[in-house]
Amino acid sequence: LEAIIINSDPLRNNTMIRRRNLNIDSGGVQLRKSSSGSRKSSVRTLVLCLISFYLGLASTTLLSSSSSSASAKNDIEQIAKDNEHAKEIMLIKREFVMMQKDFEKKIAKAKKSVNSAAASSSLGGDASPFFDRSLKNLAHGMSKVSRLDFVTQFDFGSPTDKSKGGDVIMLYNNDKSIPTSKTDIVLGTNGKGVESLPLSESTKNCDWINVVTIPPKNDRVCTALLPNTDDWHIRRWKREGDSFRSVNRGQTDRGRTFRVPTEGTIKQHWGMLETYFKNFDEIRAELEPIAKKIAKDNTIIVMTCNMGQSELLMNFVCNAKAKGLSTENVLVFPTDQETKDLAEGLGLATFYDEKNFEDMPENEAGHYGDKAFVAMMFAKVVCVQLVSHLGYDLLFQDVDIVWYKNPIEYFNDDKSPYRDFDMYFQDDGAHSTRYAPYSANSGFYFVRNNKRTRYLFTSLLYAGDQILESHSHQQALVQVMNEHSSLFGLRVKVLSRDTDEFPGGWHYHKRNKDFMMKVVKEEINPFIFHMSWTKNKDNKIKFFQQMGQW
Repeated sequence: LEAIIINSDPLRNNTMIRRRNLNIDSGGVQLRKSSSGSRKSSVRTLVLCLISFYLGLASTTLLSSSSSSASAKNDIEQIAKDNEHAKEIMLIKREFVMMQKDFEKKIAKAKKSVNSAAASSSLGGDASPFFDRSLKNLAHGMSKVSRLDFVTQFDFGSPTDKSKGGDVIMLYNNDKSIPTSKTDIVLGTNGKGVESLPLSESTKNCDWINVVTIPPKNDRVCTALLPNTDDWHIRRWKREGDSFRSVNRGQTDRGRTFRVPTEGTIKQHWGMLETYFKNFDEIRAELEPIAKKIAKDNTIIVMTCNMGQSELLMNFVCNAKAKGLSTENVLVFPTDQETKDLAEGLGLATFYDEKNFEDMPENEAGHYGDKAFVAMMFAKVVCVQLVSHLGYDLLFQDVDIVWYKNPIEYFNDDKSPYRDFDMYFQDDGAHSTRYAPYSANSGFYFVRNNKRTRYLFTSLLYAGDQILESHSHQQALVQVMNEHSSLFGLRVKVLSRDTDEFPGGWHYHKRNKDFMMKVVKEEINPFIFHMSWTKNKDNKIKFFQQMGQW
């Protein structure tokens, strides 16, 4: 506030006001930004200026410009006597009383407004905050924290490339969640833009943290944050001309999308479920004593195989025995009698579920997703669901795996930073929309038995029509896990492809050649190697031979 100059004619009640940095109108008193942009005006200055204005207005209306304020009453009486304007003067007095009341209201309103401005100013500067009052139900402030620090402390299971830099944006939904000692930074009033804070400082007043991941793509993607009721799914819209259309989460520019199972697929699945439930009690009674006999530390290693894949099963067993690794708690679910006899000849425990598996193909899959491949997917669902239902921890693995060390040791390590997760998966390597967000490889995973994991495999059994429709056990499993993670708090950990413990086909075909050379030379000592990402059995055998693991 710089100056208020008042020139008045008392008889004509006509006042001209020159003002700077102060707007006075019928709506109240408001601060107006000066040419320098400064808003550091105190309440005291504003109040004094307003008092000066109103008292000046009142006195100059009642007194002549040459009269002093000390003789105002005498002057008014003199004017009334000399000019016989007593009636008019009384009206002026009444108006003055009304002005006093109105003045008090405006002063209170101005004081509240300036208090707010002064509080903002005291936080660190003249800059406007990041978010105005129209966004108060969405965000009050923001900061950024190290991406590496964030994903290390808040590990929600999805694979993350820790070698990449970058930051995480933190939005504070109300003033209670803002870090108390960093208010000016978080509100943006210090004029320095979005600043970095230590993770502990940025989350100090957060009771809840909602994490939204945004893939680093070059697409023209916009993200909208909508103040509304809770919604634990991402809603997607795709531009079509001048308008947008709601699409599912699998939609891409190439048109790939998740398909609803056809009526024929649904009925096929119903038939499979009918057979399963009709014989469930009998099957469970037969399986229970076998599982109890071989379980070690309440853990069973589960595999399923047909005759076409039996060479890979043989290689797994022979490879493990050559390295002195025990397979005593391996339980094979063969899908034909020949494979049952072979597995038992290798010294493995077996359970042949003839009722559910009698129509399974005996030949190996010609390629990923063909009929033989898809048929074996149901066997993968059933064998895990049965063992889980009996209450055992389990490690499921495909037959195209070799061990370097017994992987159970990794999952039962009490000192592991991942000890509290429910499920652990090898990273498939394909971080695509189809397998998002986990990219979990369904050919190697460990499960701790609890009510969450038991219900997961029951739900996966019900979702068998999605496996038939998508030709992928892995896609359906990731979809169900994603929902159960959100809905029931299922904790899933995908063991990053950037670590050395659980390599697979992605490392063989995609990662740099130096890594595989180190594995072959035993400079890297992983727990397992999974020959995934490979077209068929013949290629798997060739690649294992190249590695010296056949």
